[in-house]
Amino acid sequence: MTDTTHKQDELRKFFKTQLDELLEMSDEEILEGSDPEVLKIEGMAMIAAAKAKIGGRRMAAAKAAMANRKVSTSPIISAVNIDDARAYLQAAANDSRITIAARSLGEMSDADIIRMYTQLNKLQQDISGSK
Repeated sequence: MTDTTHKQDELRKFFKTQLDELLEMSDEEILEGSDPEVLKIEGMAMIAAAKAKIGGRRMAAAKAAMANRKVSTSPIISAVNIDDARAYLQAAANDSRITIAARSLGEMSDADIIRMYTQLNKLQQDISGSK
């Protein structure tokens, strides 16, 4: 352990010395033999490539998240007859295992009936699937 600590200290001193030398050098000494405009263009190109790569990764992640959201929020039953859904909910209202809000099915819109039917159906499938 002491040997590792000693090596780390030596490495730290070496890097500090290198940094100090770089900080003391003038821009001309650092760029000796290089064209600053070419270096600037190359640097900008590297930054643009990195941004494009990161943007591509973000886009792929966003597309994957959207695909997952579509799968998880898509209705289990895509085409439901409204009369069948009403009958199903009426039968469910008489089931002691299920509690449905005290609201007449006749007062509910078709969209609410389909939504409630889909939720109840998914709940029952989840319960039967977990057994």
